[in-house]
Amino acid sequence: MLNLKNRKTKKSPIKLVNQEQAPFAYVEAYKSLRTNLDFLAAKNGYHSILVTSGSPNEGKTTLCLNLVCSLTESGKKVLLMDCDLRKSSVAAYLKKNRRNFGVTDVLAGKCTLDDAIFFSDVIRSDVLLCGTIPDNPAELMGSAEMVQLLQNVSVSYDYVIIDTPPVCVVTDAAILSRYVDGCVLVARSNVSTKQNFVRARQALEDVQANLVGAVLNDYDSQKSAYGRSYYAYQEYGYGKEKSKDGMVE
Repeated sequence: MLNLKNRKTKKSPIKLVNQEQAPFAYVEAYKSLRTNLDFLAAKNGYHSILVTSGSPNEGKTTLCLNLVCSLTESGKKVLLMDCDLRKSSVAAYLKKNRRNFGVTDVLAGKCTLDDAIFFSDVIRSDVLLCGTIPDNPAELMGSAEMVQLLQNVSVSYDYVIIDTPPVCVVTDAAILSRYVDGCVLVARSNVSTKQNFVRARQALEDVQANLVGAVLNDYDSQKSAYGRSYYAYQEYGYGKEKSKDGMVE
């Protein structure tokens, strides 16, 4: 179980693990996720990882951005690919204009892949935004052009991390999940319901998606015995600071 606690508000910008003020435990939680992903990738040859959730506001984009940061800090070549063509937020987090070329523009032949990909100093990685919002997102996700695009980027990067819409809201993630190496399902403590999580998992299983893991956000580690042991462990010099953010269980 991972606690990747980060409540996004207008007054509180997203917390990234590559920032100097990022809490030690928060950074370590993403390192644990990175290690697990590296193990799976090495064993199975995974490159493309799709991230989705059951409903909005469960932290999938936050996870994508921080996972990319953690992977790049370990020396991996990573592409963050925004395939949330419904309600994209990656561009806003990275302080980029949403009108920049992106996935849909490449698929429509309006630009080349090289024209659309840019390097972000914020997450220190290459990024492919969603591009012009289309009228038919689901159809684009299942197109032959999309499959070819995924194949092209997968051979050029160690990892392609793909942000997608909630799988219980629209079908985009379920459609795209058939063409990636693995999927990660995100849930949020005190927000996600068991019923909705089961529905999300079932939606992916129905299309035979390769669900490689799940992440729980906002888990309160201090309410568990393990959490108390973890913070005692930090007090003996293994952590940079005490923090309520982040735990690996």
